[in-house]
Amino acid sequence: MSRQVSTKDFIGLKAVSASKGKKIGKVRNAVFHPSERRCLGFIIKRPDAALMFHRKDLFVSLDGFHMADGELVVHDDDPTATDRGAVKALGVVWDRCVIWVGMPLMTKSGEFLGYVSSVSFDQMTGEVGDVTAESGAASDALLGKRVVPGGFVKGFRMGQGMALAPVGQAGGSEEEMPKGAIMVADEALQITAEGGAAAAAGKATAIASHKAKKTVVRAKKVVGEQTEKARPAAEKAAKKAGEAVEAGSFAVGKQLGKASGMFAAFKEEYNKAVHDEDE
Repeated sequence: MSRQVSTKDFIGLKAVSASKGKKIGKVRNAVFHPSERRCLGFIIKRPDAALMFHRKDLFVSLDGFHMADGELVVHDDDPTATDRGAVKALGVVWDRCVIWVGMPLMTKSGEFLGYVSSVSFDQMTGEVGDVTAESGAASDALLGKRVVPGGFVKGFRMGQGMALAPVGQAGGSEEEMPKGAIMVADEALQITAEGGAAAAAGKATAIASHKAKKTVVRAKKVVGEQTEKARPAAEKAAKKAGEAVEAGSFAVGKQLGKASGMFAAFKEEYNKAVHDEDE
């Protein structure tokens, strides 16, 4: 039975040994097939030995674990569940496998749609579903994210997109490095970004303006029913109601401005951390 999950459901989860019950590490990222639209498993970052000696990451295939109490229980007693045994069982070349999250998302015609932030897939087969991309800029918090259906996703392609530095060879010029990107059909350009704070703010502003108008109309109606002496007070109340709404909308806009700056800083630090770890 198909069960759709997302990479973001697993990143950061604790991984434990099925045979010993001890902590192995935390899920660092998802690994995808070199040419197929398929998730193969996860990389588990293990803690350094004695807080000094670096330990290699552990790869676990989708068939090599089960979930229990919100943790990844790794079948470390199965030789085909992890590392070389798992790679051999999957029939892939490890050095050609790809981490999709963080890769540029581009159309076949070369249009940039953003960076992959999460990928949904079938937990049983690994088949890719939707791919979510974000802009990676200050506007991301305002404009939202673009969700590309699996039918538009072609998979990883070499020759376009981001310069890829092989492990241990970071620091070379971009001209010397091969490029790669997650490719999608040109139809993905027609997909509207969703979930942006700007859209929510626009909706809130529209509602606020509508309420302001209703308040003004209601106040004017009261004015018509009252005496000439009461008219100035009613008009003043209506004006204040409208001003309060406008002030509220302006405050939302200022807060969105702060949020967009915060997201931009976060993205910058995230990229630095990723590159530092890969080096």
